[in-house]
Amino acid sequence: MKSNVLKFEEETVATPAEITFCNNKIWSGNAGRTANCLMVGDIRAIKKTVTIKWYHLTGEQTAQINKYISNVDSPFFNATLLDETFNEIKIRVYAGDPSYEIFGWDEKRQFCKGVAVDLIMQ
Repeated sequence: MKSNVLKFEEETVATPAEITFCNNKIWSGNAGRTANCLMVGDIRAIKKTVTIKWYHLTGEQTAQINKYISNVDSPFFNATLLDETFNEIKIRVYAGDPSYEIFGWDEKRQFCKGVAVDLIMQ
């Protein structure tokens, strides 16, 4: 059964507004172009980066996400989400540098207009 729920470890986090997948090819050390511009070398691995963006989060939601993406004591964690082919995957990741855009005050509460982070597969 497919789920559209994003989980960090076994904890469901706020539903993201955007998820982008990037599959970077890691080439062998001898990769390059020949004199007639043909590519040579071997692809050794795929580095999958998942960029996640949330909008209009409360402080509690931001703190819940933050305990995973900004944890210096335990930088790696498990994430469960639907991949680019809409299959549920469980991946072990570390978070890149998160960015926070503050929205402002709304009746005694401050909202994060946006939180964005890259999750890189281990």
